[in-house]
Amino acid sequence: MRVRKLTQAAFASLLALLGLTVAATAQNTTIAEGGSPSPSAAIVRLFTETPIRAEWFTPEFATAVTPPQVQSIIDDLVRDYGAFVSAEIEGRAGVIRLERALIPTQITLDGAGRIAGLLLQPPQLTGADVGDITNDILGAALGDVAVMAAEHNADGTWRMLAAHRTDAPMAVGSAFKLAVLRAYEDAIADGALARDDVVPLAPEDRSLPSGVLQDMQAGVPITLEALAGLMIQQSDNTATDALMRVVGREAIEALSPRNQPFLTTAELFKLISIDGDAARAAFAAGDVGEKRRVLDDLAAVPLPAARDIGGRATWAEAEWMFTAHELCDLLVSLRDAPALGGAANPIVAAEGWRWIGFKGGSEYGVLNLSAAGVTPDGRTVCAVVTANASEAQPETRIGFLFGSLFRSLANA
Repeated sequence: MRVRKLTQAAFASLLALLGLTVAATAQNTTIAEGGSPSPSAAIVRLFTETPIRAEWFTPEFATAVTPPQVQSIIDDLVRDYGAFVSAEIEGRAGVIRLERALIPTQITLDGAGRIAGLLLQPPQLTGADVGDITNDILGAALGDVAVMAAEHNADGTWRMLAAHRTDAPMAVGSAFKLAVLRAYEDAIADGALARDDVVPLAPEDRSLPSGVLQDMQAGVPITLEALAGLMIQQSDNTATDALMRVVGREAIEALSPRNQPFLTTAELFKLISIDGDAARAAFAAGDVGEKRRVLDDLAAVPLPAARDIGGRATWAEAEWMFTAHELCDLLVSLRDAPALGGAANPIVAAEGWRWIGFKGGSEYGVLNLSAAGVTPDGRTVCAVVTANASEAQPETRIGFLFGSLFRSLANA
């Protein structure tokens, strides 16, 4: 299990389908002379012939993204956006048209007509509204689900456009890092910290991926703003724990009293590892004082190996719990935070928007997607989806739907 940024994890199979578009036309959908398909025909075949076959791809592509993975993505798209209509490709760019969406697409074929690269970008809805997409999300996500889609009013309240369990505390994975960022920004505003303050990485900061700093030596100097940027943009767990050490656990707990003690990522990994069952049970059963004693004892326990994490749902015993409403409030309050403004994410890519901030999180059984933005006409909006279950969530499918939900707020 990784407490990770969704782009690198849940969308790994999708974003691995990278390539350049080969020139084709919507009408050029027949198999070319010698049996090799045109780019458009290759796309048509993906959507209309089953099962998807390995020989349609180069060996390198089929190894990186297997035919069953591609089939799953195609099936999810058709299930959520309707039947295939056409592939409309001109020059090096084009779209796949489904009944209820357009999918910007790029494709590369090798000399034998096999797919060497394929990029299916987030669907652009053609007709569905906020309510329709919310119902699709509720049908796709497993277990307990919260959905919030809303417009922020001038008085700080929200005009709800879709609301389901918006005030239910739920496990959110790495989305908790928004609270850490808020505490950091408050310390900056108070003059207690400065963005260019330099701190050395401490041995106790080291955590497991995602991120890059876990591979750096202790003592390496780094600015606080670099830690904040890595925490949000790369979901770097070591950067997160280092920033939490500097800001202080108490400051974060003041923003989120429900989460006491407020876990570092390393503490969570120790609790949910295969050797952490006893500590996790004591943590879950204890009051705040007992929970703190468990964490004190864990300080001397080595960080587990990544292979000892995951494959089972532990979020009910140890996690970070936030409501959808709280996450929207945090996102909007952080609009001017440089770290959040730099967190570009293809899940919520939307042309013409004035600002978008995104953070997601996942572990086994847990999925959160949270985004706020300023629409082209100047309205501030937010969308959150959180799902908690005892089994793995269908992350790619929910990710597609969440992106559609967020972009639909431009016209809501």
